[in-house]
Amino acid sequence: MTVAKWKDIWRRFSGRGAYPHQLAALLLFPLRRMVLSPERLVGHLQLTGASRVLEVGPGPGFFSIVVDRAVPQGRLELVDIQLEMLLKARRRLRRAGVHHAGFTQASAVTLPFRSGAFDVVFLVAVLGEVPDPKSCVASIADVLRPGGLLSVAELPGDPDALTEDQLRALMHGTGLEFVESVRVSRSLLVNFRRRMK
Repeated sequence: MTVAKWKDIWRRFSGRGAYPHQLAALLLFPLRRMVLSPERLVGHLQLTGASRVLEVGPGPGFFSIVVDRAVPQGRLELVDIQLEMLLKARRRLRRAGVHHAGFTQASAVTLPFRSGAFDVVFLVAVLGEVPDPKSCVASIADVLRPGGLLSVAELPGDPDALTEDQLRALMHGTGLEFVESVRVSRSLLVNFRRRMK
């Protein structure tokens, strides 16, 4: 790999924008569980065994296996703009015995799913990376069923992390209403619900 390519990877890693797929292994580092474990996240997603769940920006699938196992009669769909990340996540989930998750390469700004397709949508350290977070939130609101839950987790040390106030401002006018804000370790989890029609 050229020096210029590594400089670009380092710039994306240390600055704003999509996390580089070349460094995906760092997202699986076991100590990451101390910041936010998949089990703690699942405890705040209000899942049922039959929930239809969308994970936006899954990276290599750090949270995906536990979420999928929490919805044995439901479905987990992973969407990422980077095909390389989806392929890494798919390999990891297959090795863990997860065979009914879906994988879609798409922009979070224009999600390619029908209106009301999901009961729960979640993003972990992703929304600040999206070039147009307001349009992303509007797209999420569309694919959530009325009464469905959007959960946004922001992690300490992430250069793209959004505050609770910023998240609440992004939801204004989207039909997503604030439900709760919780601190888990040093991570911030903020839940919103799509307004019932």
